[in-house]
Amino acid sequence: MKLATYEFNDKVRLGALTTDMQSVVDLNEACIAYRGEPSATLSSMLALIESSDEGLALARECLLYAEDHKPAGAMADLSQVSLRAPLRPPRVLCFNVYAGHVKQAFEAGITMRTGKAFGEFAKRICLVRLPKSFYKRPLYYKGNNLSVIGPNDQVSWPCWTNQLDYELELGVVIGKAGKNISANDAMKHVFGFTCFNDFSARDVRLGDLLSGVRPITTKDFDTGNAIGPWIVTADEIPDPYDLNMTVRVNGEVRSTSSTSLMSHPIQSMIACASEEEHIAQGEFIGTGAATNGCGMELMRFLEPDDFVEIEIDRIGVLRNQVVKAT
Repeated sequence: MKLATYEFNDKVRLGALTTDMQSVVDLNEACIAYRGEPSATLSSMLALIESSDEGLALARECLLYAEDHKPAGAMADLSQVSLRAPLRPPRVLCFNVYAGHVKQAFEAGITMRTGKAFGEFAKRICLVRLPKSFYKRPLYYKGNNLSVIGPNDQVSWPCWTNQLDYELELGVVIGKAGKNISANDAMKHVFGFTCFNDFSARDVRLGDLLSGVRPITTKDFDTGNAIGPWIVTADEIPDPYDLNMTVRVNGEVRSTSSTSLMSHPIQSMIACASEEEHIAQGEFIGTGAATNGCGMELMRFLEPDDFVEIEIDRIGVLRNQVVKAT
């Protein structure tokens, strides 16, 4: 299923897209028509996730019932609703697992600070080499769940940056809580997948790096974490390592990539995140910018009023506009 949080007739609802992708079903309204009463399980995305397999089974039954019987008040054209962030996660974990992205971003940083000639020289001699530790275990930091926005929401350009950037990422939603989860069991804890755009201020990144701590100013600003347009349940994506990815800016293809280029699989990320620490239902994992997945790698950043589209196979398109205060 493709599960969405949306607003229609001044009410925020939990919905599922119909098979033809033209309509969205209000799952609780469908439940009333199907069972004669609403269900707390279908009141929000987090409530559905926390209800585990039983809640998903009910959601599927209600969706099938609505598609077959089309009960009044339970369906709306997708074009007529306002999609919201599909989930307000209790926590955001931001990984960085694409070696190609890291290497190219550092090479671009050298070029930007030393000039094109030395930048080309640095590439020829392979000056940038990732440490062996990068390949031993996936690295991550805890992101800001309060800055999450949804599809079509505007991104407020921070006043302290002139180089705002996008990041093309696959998002993973945890469906089953746990601690010290083994890599072999990790995928059983995945509820679904979505698109993630982790907007970043590149010209302040060096200060964060020199401080020796996680990205602070680079990442922490309101509206900086875009998620959507919906969550696709894990059963619809049997191979999350075979998804083509595309970034468009103002309709122009800026770059393409693939989840096949991950240096660490999702299983390892979940195992790492759960080491001696509980991960909860509804937690969100950003797998990191894909190779070629940010403007830094191309040395081509966003401009005020740009529209950015993140598209991932089998999931959909996440679209946002960056807006700078005048």
